[in-house]
Amino acid sequence: MSEQVTPIMAGGTGRSGTTVIAGLLHRHAHVRASWPREVKFVNKEGGLLDLTLGPAGRRAKLPLGRWTANSERALQARFRAFEAGMRNEWWLRTNRLGRASGLHLSWEAAERDLLLEQLSAGLVADPIGAGRAFLAGMIRSQHGAAGEPWWIDTSPPNISNAGRIHQFWPETRFIWMVRDGRSTAASVLAERWGPSDPVEAINWWADRVRRAHLGLHQVPPQAVLVLSLEDLVVLDRAASYQRVLDFLALDDDPAMREFFNEQMPAERVGLDKWRSRVKDPAAFAAAYSVAAGQLESAGFEVFAR
Repeated sequence: MSEQVTPIMAGGTGRSGTTVIAGLLHRHAHVRASWPREVKFVNKEGGLLDLTLGPAGRRAKLPLGRWTANSERALQARFRAFEAGMRNEWWLRTNRLGRASGLHLSWEAAERDLLLEQLSAGLVADPIGAGRAFLAGMIRSQHGAAGEPWWIDTSPPNISNAGRIHQFWPETRFIWMVRDGRSTAASVLAERWGPSDPVEAINWWADRVRRAHLGLHQVPPQAVLVLSLEDLVVLDRAASYQRVLDFLALDDDPAMREFFNEQMPAERVGLDKWRSRVKDPAAFAAAYSVAAGQLESAGFEVFAR
């Protein structure tokens, strides 16, 4: 299958605006966003990157016995793990609100099975080529697909894994959504999956900022757009909107412009709402200052307002 599609991987710390940018770009006639917006199977343990490139980080240290990382037996073992994920946890799942959010919502099982068969057949000869064909096939066979040249995913780890994604698909564009760390941490506190302690939430944000910088360090600068949520929605709307179009070499689109003007009002992003979401704003701000200072001392920009 000819790919004829280029991924846009939006990500960041989480709770930083990836859903917002996908919602905006999806209104453009040349951009498709899958449903669900996070397909999960690219970055997750046992996912497409692990399958085609081999496990990374702590997973890379697991003993392989006599197998080399890309021996036929190792690839077959990784394929079985990937296939299990495609038939189970990534196919049928619920989101943080308890709603169905699996790939089954926009993809027929028969199409999935055909692409899995093709992936298995091509994996040993060309792991990366087979993996790219699988991802492109998923994009093209989803409900409503119309041959759009761009496709966007919003999984937050896209940025920390940018180096591996670039190795897998060098043409990929990355949009790093950044947000004031206090707003991000306060938002995470409200999530069931997030830290319950304010200082832990600040440290959670700082760790993910660090990981994002390290991931993008492995990617050509021209392939990366760093976009502030506050600028896009509140502080510098017109210039930020144009930066998005320029980054992807897109002309303006009436549907996208209408969505931006009518569905993305400045009130959607309260610049200082974090103050009302934490019990002790002064202590919270102090913890943020410490974490931000440590990041900056290590050479990592924090994108503070």
